[in-house]
Amino acid sequence: MAQQVTDKEAEAKVREALEKWPLYRPLKYTGGGHTVALPKIISLFFPRCRKDQWWETYIYAGSNHKTGFEDCSYSCRNCENERVRYYFYWATGSDGITEFMKVGQYPPLEDRLPKELERKLDTHDLDLYKKALRCRNFNYGLGALAYLRRVVENRMNDILDLLAEAAREADFAPDELQAIEQAKKAKRFDDKVTFGAKILPPHLRPGGSQNPIDLLHDLASEGIHAKSEDECIEIFDRSRLVFEYLFRELQLRREDALSYLETMKRLTARKSTK
Repeated sequence: MAQQVTDKEAEAKVREALEKWPLYRPLKYTGGGHTVALPKIISLFFPRCRKDQWWETYIYAGSNHKTGFEDCSYSCRNCENERVRYYFYWATGSDGITEFMKVGQYPPLEDRLPKELERKLDTHDLDLYKKALRCRNFNYGLGALAYLRRVVENRMNDILDLLAEAAREADFAPDELQAIEQAKKAKRFDDKVTFGAKILPPHLRPGGSQNPIDLLHDLASEGIHAKSEDECIEIFDRSRLVFEYLFRELQLRREDALSYLETMKRLTARKSTK
């Protein structure tokens, strides 16, 4: 469905599509008159320096790209050597609906993973997660969600272990913590999710937000069973954010706690020798 947008909103949408959208996902809008052109500057992740950089094109304002299939390139403003090239379709029909769609991008959209997550996933799950990202980048939202759910299901015991440690630090009742091993042996994924939601510490629900474990499960299930490919892409992006945040926060807190305990042991030992 085409959105009614202003010129400024149309430009922002085109920029977002170049920076983040998968290939072959159509952006349709009405409004956004003839002044809308390719953005001069976009932000993209650069693999070599492992961070976002600004990229600039010299073909933008005043150029009419809304003539079917076109291409353009952007140069990194930091090194001025690296380039990314886009191939896209952009045209306005007789009904007044404008359509913009990426049909090619080189180098391809970067599938970056948090280092903490990449270290913790075994070869099998890392491969599944990368497949999920590739599906997403080629607009296969249903496949992306299915692969993501497989990874979450496979790593749920790891998440339960990290949750149990975090829950102990938050002074959860001992009887609730004792059920961890029993929950890990459960065959049904829903049972593990229910237990994980129960022992989730408050600090992992910033602002009293919805339980991220429940949210992750519900989003994936709803998308797989009832949503379109385009809707599944949006669900996947939200689910991925929740999963990576939860896993990263739990792992970092665990590593910080272990580092703190080790430091305290060394200080105590040094004090006792004096």
